[in-house]
Amino acid sequence: MSDSDLIRVISFNLKRDFGIPLNHTHKWGERRALAAQFIRESGATIIGVQELLPNMREDVGRLLDVDYSILGFGRFRGLKPKDDEHSDIIIKNQEAKVSLIKTFWLSKSPEKLSRAYYAVFPRICTVAEVYIKRLDRSIRVFNTHLDHICGIARLLGVQVILDYMEKYQQQRPLPTILMGDFNCKPSSKPVQFLRNYAADRSGLHLTDVYTRFDPSCLSNTLHNFSGKIRKGACPIDYIFVSDEFEIIDSQIVTDPINGLYPSDHYPLLATLRLKDTPSDLEYTE
Repeated sequence: MSDSDLIRVISFNLKRDFGIPLNHTHKWGERRALAAQFIRESGATIIGVQELLPNMREDVGRLLDVDYSILGFGRFRGLKPKDDEHSDIIIKNQEAKVSLIKTFWLSKSPEKLSRAYYAVFPRICTVAEVYIKRLDRSIRVFNTHLDHICGIARLLGVQVILDYMEKYQQQRPLPTILMGDFNCKPSSKPVQFLRNYAADRSGLHLTDVYTRFDPSCLSNTLHNFSGKIRKGACPIDYIFVSDEFEIIDSQIVTDPINGLYPSDHYPLLATLRLKDTPSDLEYTE
């Protein structure tokens, strides 16, 4: 196995820009260069980001320049420009290109701007079909940010995402990744539902990358800019992969950059390898 066989993916909540927090080093203007630096230095081909406001999106796009593409649409579809939070997918252009990009809502009306009855805000999921150039293979990536208050809304959100996964698998089976800030512990109903899910119609089964962790090494992913690592604490950020992937490694990246943190969340990084399967997954324009 060589590095050329591997795909690195990251789930990263960037902490939305609320304006002026108590500590000036937590302002987005102080963090944006750190976030872009981390993305570049991570070696990741695919990065799912959450809490990305339009002004933050512009900054990240400018700092990453033409080397990366930021894909997705805001939860208010542009109707509230300053508060139109994105759950976008970033790809490294040298290594990948996209043939499909779509954002849907985690509600009973997922094709239009809407929210689940119990959700505080509209919640969205972005899906992209990504062609990995060096592997000559396509994969499907979902990136989301579940509700931060209501467990019922989180469970509904997971069920909506799985419905879309099944629909896409019936149209064109592809190796699948689901990532995001789920705002819930590994023992929660949404995470357990995903772990135990196996759809007869699509044959889809998902495994989260924490299975590669020694349980004693599992820690928090939310640190509120403290930099604290609590062994045995529960993460709230996840990456799930379908059975076509081998999970080579995964880690919660806790190292600061120049003594500072680009977000109040630690990024979750997974190194994956696509297993050898019949090659019917070639890219089509």
